[in-house]
Formats: sequence, C-alpha cells, structure tokens
Amino acid sequence: MQISEQVENKLFMSQLWETERMSIKDANLQDVDRLQEIYTQSRSTEGWTRADEMTADYVLKGIVEGHLPPDGKKECFSIQLISLKNSSEIIGFIEFYQGYPDKEVLYIGTLLLSGDYRYKSYGQEIMSKLFTEANESGFQQVRLGVALKNWQGIYFWTKLGFDRIIKFSGDKVFAKDSFAMLELGKTL
Repeated sequence: MQISEQVENKLFMSQLWETERMSIKDANLQDVDRLQEIYTQSRSTEGWTRADEMTADYVLKGIVEGHLPPDGKKECFSIQLISLKNSSEIIGFIEFYQGYPDKEVLYIGTLLLSGDYRYKSYGQEIMSKLFTEANESGFQQVRLGVALKNWQGIYFWTKLGFDRIIKFSGDKVFAKDSFAMLELGKTL
C-alpha cells in the first residue's frame, strides 16, 4: 500500500491505512465527540500542552479548519482516527501536516491514544507503519513538537528515533506555569 500520492508536485498521505491491529482513516464530523473525549482525557498527561490550549472545540476545529502552520493550506492537514480492526472501537487520533516547513517533511501535530491503550505498543505500531510508508512515498524527514515538561512524550519520541533537536521555543525562565517546546526530527 502506498501511503501517499503525488498531487501538484506535493506528497499526500492516504485517507485510509492499516497496521496489524489498527485502521487509521480520515476523521469526519460524526467522530468529533469521541475524539474530543480522548483529547479531554489527555489532560491527565502533565505538561503536554498549555492549559489554555485545551479547548472544547479542538477536534471540531481540526476537522473543519485544520490546525495549520503559518501560511498553511487545509488540504495539507489531516486528522485521522485510530480504531481497532477487531472491534472498530475508536482509540485515538493522529494529526499531521504534509510539507512543513519543507515539502519533504511530514510534521506530526498530535498523537493521542485513550488511556486504556497507552503503554501497550499501539503508538509504536502506528509510528512504525507511518515511518515505513512515508519513506516509501518520498518523505525524507518527520518532525514534531513535544513539551519540555512532557517527560513521557520525550521518552516515547526519542525511543522512536527522534534524536535531533531542530529548535527550542517557549518561556526563557523555568516556573510552575512556564511552557517550552522542543522540535524534534527523525530522518527516514
């Protein structure tokens, strides 16, 4: 299965792809409530995002408008739900932007799994398949941002080979309410 197709000299991810245990496909308006529930559950992961960025319409906005980088285009953004093959239960979602900051880069905005499916290798399985397919489709690098206070996230992503710090952004002084991000990269 080819995870992308060449459209107007840009790479585009497939609307549907699979791993051994999961199906991943573009989310639609019928999926908003379940995906927002998973997003809201993620508040229990200390420091993964700024508290003021946790909004009640995050998923709806992602499906309708997209979470875009500066000068971004909606057609390059995807929010895809993750469901179990054996039951069709929605267990998470992934967001990515294709071609930011360069055409050959796939930028992961969010990967969230419901609490019951964390620490059971689902995230690794998704990312392993994504890396393979993205590489075969011509992407040369995958990037993402991870909050500096999100130790679990930093551990997860570095374990998957995100071993290059592209940049640091955020508050310059450490405090309980300060926030900073590392942008990490992985060459495919």
